[in-house]
Amino acid sequence: MKELAKKLQPFINGSPVIKIVEDEYTNEIVDVISGEVYGYVHFHNGSFSGYDKMDPEEDKVQQVRLDTPPNVNKILKSAKLFVDSFIEQDVQFSMLNEWSENNYMVTYEESDPKLGLPLPHTGCTLSFSREGILTSANIGQKDFELEYPEIEITSEEAKHKLRESGYVQLALHIPIIDEEDTDPVAELVYCSNEDVMGVGVDGKIETLTGFIGEDETSAEKIPRVTPTGRVENMLGVIENLVKKAGEGGSVIWEDPADREEEEAEPLISISSTESEYFSFSNVPYKYDEEALPFKMEELKQKALEFLEITEGNIHDKYVIFEPVIAIDNEHFFGEGQGKKEFEEESDEEMLFLDTEPMQMFAFSREYKGFRIDSRNALVHVGLFTGIIRECLITRLTAAQTAELEKLSTAPVIPLKEAEARFFNEIELKLARSIKYFDNPNIYTLSYIVDFPKTGGHIEKINAHTGEVSYVETGIMKERD
Repeated sequence: MKELAKKLQPFINGSPVIKIVEDEYTNEIVDVISGEVYGYVHFHNGSFSGYDKMDPEEDKVQQVRLDTPPNVNKILKSAKLFVDSFIEQDVQFSMLNEWSENNYMVTYEESDPKLGLPLPHTGCTLSFSREGILTSANIGQKDFELEYPEIEITSEEAKHKLRESGYVQLALHIPIIDEEDTDPVAELVYCSNEDVMGVGVDGKIETLTGFIGEDETSAEKIPRVTPTGRVENMLGVIENLVKKAGEGGSVIWEDPADREEEEAEPLISISSTESEYFSFSNVPYKYDEEALPFKMEELKQKALEFLEITEGNIHDKYVIFEPVIAIDNEHFFGEGQGKKEFEEESDEEMLFLDTEPMQMFAFSREYKGFRIDSRNALVHVGLFTGIIRECLITRLTAAQTAELEKLSTAPVIPLKEAEARFFNEIELKLARSIKYFDNPNIYTLSYIVDFPKTGGHIEKINAHTGEVSYVETGIMKERD
């Protein structure tokens, strides 16, 4: 630990004399003289794997004005020193980019010894403040296997296959409004299919859903729903709970018996604004070994009724996705079934539960057949009580809805013209990629989308005006 502390000292602001104090859960970096805690170090299988500065976003003393240009030279010099101090493998600088308001990320990666391609998730990823102070460090994986599959298609052939796959799609775009942003603009746009990751060297389209081992989740229309209960009942409000105003305009229910505890949390809370709704219910749950869970259809109906009470006319606004059974719930439901007999060991495990197992139902907001990005609803229903344990809804504001209703969903720019614009700037480049979701140590080869001419990826093309918008990558320096 003394040697590690000595290596870390140059990365602590002011280079104070430090020591690492170990306990059961954390490894603190402590000033030998003042006792101040500067941050934490992490270990994996006994080896140093990373560092986090104490409250990097709240360090008001050292943080400089956000309009001050980043000290790029200091950032790169400090990153190189970290690599020289902690990384034994042969790694190369890959990228410096502005990740967020005061977070500049530097990555170093190993390379394929035969093809020279960077290996993602190797080397290290380092975060710095704009004045060049290291705020976090994560050392990547060291053990991996490189596969060399036969490259059956060229990059141009991969590009053709990507175009034929329907990579460019028509969609509605309504930006999430920040508190300071009041622009309710809605656009009909052409954008890329977010499920497509690239093209395999065998010519097959590679998708995110395929990579994680799931079929593309199907969605179905919702019939008209007539609620049979009230919000309070569905959240598990009982007579002895006290209703009161909470923080930020929320409504909460507390148990009077908990009032003597200074840090007692409310049992139930509802927070509702024009753009978001959130509720939770932590009403106590006690497992009953004689009880059986609700059938899946019964749980689904409860989720539908709660969403109907909260949003109204959900048959016109939402579609519901086929529910994915959580791993923890697999011994309750069989595929396409309702109840399932418990196994003996399952009963024994349940005896120790103090929180109720839940089933999640996911909804997507739609308008005239178009799914609206980032406007979703997630409803978690307790398996045994049917209580709505948690609900999160991202909403359209009234102004956005009004703009949407004025928007024509008939494009002026034809699909072929939008595709031509996308694919004039796209190149497919050979890259190393993770082969299996559950085994990230095996690398294969794929063609991935790149925009070498413009540097930034096309985010969307307005289907009425043809205006092109690009993704802000934040890239400040890349590998040569």
